[in-house]
Amino acid sequence: MGATLGQRIIYYRKKACLSRKRLAGLIGISYDVLYRYEKDSREPNVVILMSLAKALNITSDALLGLEPHADLIAQNSDEATLLRTFRNFNGLWRDKVLNLNLWLSEMSRCNNPTEHPSICAKSKAKTQN
Repeated sequence: MGATLGQRIIYYRKKACLSRKRLAGLIGISYDVLYRYEKDSREPNVVILMSLAKALNITSDALLGLEPHADLIAQNSDEATLLRTFRNFNGLWRDKVLNLNLWLSEMSRCNNPTEHPSICAKSKAKTQN
């Protein structure tokens, strides 16, 4: 059995580093109403659900538990922009972005070349050519 709506609200609120009071203020409801949503003793209407999702920088599907990998949410506006852009890619462009991400991951390990000497050597050879 999956998490309840209240548990997901708590999870995403904490992930966004928001207090209950701050989140309630952002969406225009009282602390007590948000507390009831989080305790599953009251259900928010559609407008409040959309406001919650927007304030938490997630989709309404993620908030409702309908989106796979919903815990992979953007942490800031730059990440959200990148995610939206990536979701609009298809085929070849998506593959190119994924390959670039793999390459960047490998390069980030080169901060300490002794940990991954073969990767760093390949990377240095490519940049010297």
